[in-house]
Amino acid sequence: MKNKVVFYLNGKKHEVGAEFAGMMLADYLRYEKNLTGTKIVCAEGDCGACSVLRYFPHVEAEDHYYLPINSCITVVANLHGSSLVTVDALKEKDELHVAQDAMVKCHGSQCGFCTPGFVMALTGLVEEKISKKETSIAPQEAKNCMTGNLCRCTGYQPIIDAAMAMDLKNAKSVKERFFTQHQNSVLKEAFETGVALESDEFSYCAPKTIQAALDYLKANPDARIVGASTDLGVVHNKRKITLTKLLSLHLIEELYQIKEQNGMITLGARVTMNEFRHFMKDHSPEFAKYLDVFASPQIKNLATVVGNVANASPIGDTPPALLALNAWVVINGNKEMKLEDFFLAYRKTALAPGELITHIKLPVPKKGSDYRVFKNANRKDLDISAVNFAIHVEWKDQNKKEISQITMAAGGVAAIPLRLKQTEQFLKQQLDVDGAVKILHSEFKPLSDVRATAAYRHVLVENFLRRFFADCGGVQ
Repeated sequence: MKNKVVFYLNGKKHEVGAEFAGMMLADYLRYEKNLTGTKIVCAEGDCGACSVLRYFPHVEAEDHYYLPINSCITVVANLHGSSLVTVDALKEKDELHVAQDAMVKCHGSQCGFCTPGFVMALTGLVEEKISKKETSIAPQEAKNCMTGNLCRCTGYQPIIDAAMAMDLKNAKSVKERFFTQHQNSVLKEAFETGVALESDEFSYCAPKTIQAALDYLKANPDARIVGASTDLGVVHNKRKITLTKLLSLHLIEELYQIKEQNGMITLGARVTMNEFRHFMKDHSPEFAKYLDVFASPQIKNLATVVGNVANASPIGDTPPALLALNAWVVINGNKEMKLEDFFLAYRKTALAPGELITHIKLPVPKKGSDYRVFKNANRKDLDISAVNFAIHVEWKDQNKKEISQITMAAGGVAAIPLRLKQTEQFLKQQLDVDGAVKILHSEFKPLSDVRATAAYRHVLVENFLRRFFADCGGVQ
């Protein structure tokens, strides 16, 4: 096991010990490396001012280029084996990067505090376009790439203009500039070896196998299991907890796999939201579309599907969508449990001490079935759900007069992501939506909070149910 975290920063190799490995990357960049171009504003992954580019060359994925991430909620230790680029290095001699040049020419900056984050988001889009050998940017693509960035000055239009004005034909790839064969060899060697860091204030273990992770967890039951730290980073920054002892899964190669076999999808605990989204485009476009409004591109590039489930938040976006597909969690690599049995109480799961989720399994929606996922939030992008709702129906025939199988689940209406089994049973017996609605309202008693009132949550769930049957044509 290595006692140093190894990564490249702006083309230079860095080795970091336990003294700094427990810091958030944004703090490390600013206070230890004096790279002050990276800004910290929200410290929650909301504003994007802290965006940097990260390349992780060890996993075969569709997004095999530098991707923007939030450095404010990324633990330095979890960057072992990564290559990073910050805004400070984009300028090459006297020549600005195409994203910087476009922002200048289109007056995309006023106070300038958020500007580095926007530049890095745009640079990430340039990297994607170069990777795909594309030379044009659609207006919606420009807006999508910046949904994880907030600005209080410009009104956004000049920034969108800058995105559209970028000269992709003459753009130089960040990957070509900063990632060398020698760097690849060094990072590959680093990835092949586990990491163990220990100091008076910070303890970190990143083993190479599931069994080694379980052995560490048995010996250290107080360790927090880290997927990408996009949630733990927030609570750490807000001083609710301090991340002092971490078990990371990010060096276990098998946990990056996602595959479909005989109609069953299996994804490992290190599959990111973005990778899952790309995969589901061919297997369930509805699920992929739903993930478009899961957090920001920066968070999707790091956050894992398993982490979102293990977090057990009643307003987590993926649990209802997975529940409606009768998903399973795989524990310790060999124990399977229905997802509906996994959530016990508010942020409490059926995981026993010393256990961890290694995979999730879910069936591909069958041809001819109808599957829909809905989300309501105060903002369309980058916002926490007030209510999310998913429903999957298999019909007895093409006329959609009778239901063969139905599964529905909702989030934001109870202490756990909730299966609505009584309503399911009623609709399976008779396709009477008005009658089902009466039962539906009796199955949950939501709270009122800053996102929605209890009454509004009842209205949302009813409307989602009615909208589903109106859209699929199952009610005449």
